[in-house]
Amino acid sequence: MVNDQLEQVHKALNDVIDPHMGVSIVDMGMVKRVEATLDDEVYVGIVNPCVGCPALEIILADIRKEVGKLDGVTKVKARVEWGHQWDKEDISCEGRARAARHGYVI
Repeated sequence: MVNDQLEQVHKALNDVIDPHMGVSIVDMGMVKRVEATLDDEVYVGIVNPCVGCPALEIILADIRKEVGKLDGVTKVKARVEWGHQWDKEDISCEGRARAARHGYVI
């Protein structure tokens, strides 16, 4: 997988929405790592802003679904990277604006 394909993975992750916030996981600052193997397997490591989040499995499934749609991707692994922490400073300006439209002030 080349850099252009990794860029496509990042674009696909913009379509994965945190259902509570109505904001993409990219804009939420949840995506911490994207790697690919020579076998076109993709690993996406995220952080979880909310310990015990009931939507976590939905988010992980949506990552596998959206990235799995890309041409050439043979397998997608999506996991929480517990060694990293999410911080409210990680959210993008667009993410803050979208969250505000849903009634959240971050």
